[in-house]
Amino acid sequence: MNGSWIVVKASYGIFDPSCLAWQQAPIPGVPHGRVLVRTLLLSVDPTTRNWLKLNPRMQFIPFGVGDPVIGVGIGVVEESRAAGFEPGMLVTGCWGWQRHSLADPGYLEVLQPDERIPLEARLSVFSHVGRAAVMGLVGVANTQPGETVLVSGAAGATGSLAAAIAKSMGCRTVGVAGGPAKCRWLRDELQLDAVIDYRAGSLVEAVANACPEGVDVYFDNVGGELLDAVLLNMAIGCRIVVCGMISQYDLQDASRAHGVLNLPMMIFRRARMEGFVVPQFQPRYSEFDAILRRLYFAGKLPVRAHVIEGLENAPEAVTLLFDGSNDGKLMVRVSEV
Repeated sequence: MNGSWIVVKASYGIFDPSCLAWQQAPIPGVPHGRVLVRTLLLSVDPTTRNWLKLNPRMQFIPFGVGDPVIGVGIGVVEESRAAGFEPGMLVTGCWGWQRHSLADPGYLEVLQPDERIPLEARLSVFSHVGRAAVMGLVGVANTQPGETVLVSGAAGATGSLAAAIAKSMGCRTVGVAGGPAKCRWLRDELQLDAVIDYRAGSLVEAVANACPEGVDVYFDNVGGELLDAVLLNMAIGCRIVVCGMISQYDLQDASRAHGVLNLPMMIFRRARMEGFVVPQFQPRYSEFDAILRRLYFAGKLPVRAHVIEGLENAPEAVTLLFDGSNDGKLMVRVSEV
C-alpha cells in the first residue's frame, strides 16, 4: 500500500494541518512517460505553505483538492517508462508527498553517486535551497567583493547558505535572525561581520548601525517591516533580491499584507528590486552547482539538517517553519536507501 497526503481544502491564515488527509491506496502502475519513485527524503519549505493556498499563480506544479501535495524530494527510481531513467537511479525533483509517487520526468534530475555527499546535504546545499542562495547573489544581484550584503532569515536553510556564500566572496556580511541562540550561531559558526536580532529594538536603527555605509545587496527571505527598514538604509545602486516573504505567508487576508511604505527611496538610491525562482536559471545550473561544490568541499558551507522521521509527520513539520523551532533545513525521512 502507498501512503499519501491528500489536499482536502485550501489553507489560509495560520497553517492548519487539517487541510490535508492521510490516504492509503495500492501503489499505482506506471504509465508510459512516467517514473515511479520511492521517496527517501522530502523537503519541507516555506513555499509549501503558499502552494497550499491552491492559487495556480503561486504554484510551480498546479495541484488542487483531491490531489497529493507536491514537494521537492530525493528518491530512488523503482520502475520507469521514461527514457533516461532506470531502476536504482537516485533522483531529485518534484513529486507528491507519498511513499511511492508517479513523477513527471520533466521535473526530475538524476543524481550522480558521490559518497562524500550525504543525502541531507543533497537536499540542502545541493538542491533548490543552495541554488537559490547562489543564484540570488550571483545571478540576480551580481554581488561583488567588498560590498555590504544583508541577509534576512540568515539562520534559516537558504539564508544561512546565502550568508556563508557572501562571506566567502569577500563581502561584509550582516545576518538577521530572531533570538539570542540563532544570532549567536551566526556570530560563532558563520563568523558574520554583524548580526541583528529582529526581536530587539528598532529595525531601522539596527540596520543603520550594522551597515553604516548602506546596504549594497539585500537578500530578502522575510519581507514586511524589515524590508521597509532596509529601504531607508540602502547604498546608492542597492540591489534587493526577493527570495521569500515568510512574514506574509500566514496572512488570512492578502489585502492586509504589510505595505512597502518606503518605496520612494528606490528612486533616490537608484536601487533595483527583483524577485526570482530557481527554475528560471536552469540553463546556468552547472555554473552555480560548481560554485556550491567548490565551497562545500572547502568546508565553507553549513550543512544543518532538521530531520523529522516518518511521512505521517510531514504536515505537523510545516508548523515548525513558522514558529522558528526548526534547527536547520527541515526535511522528512520517508524511507531508507
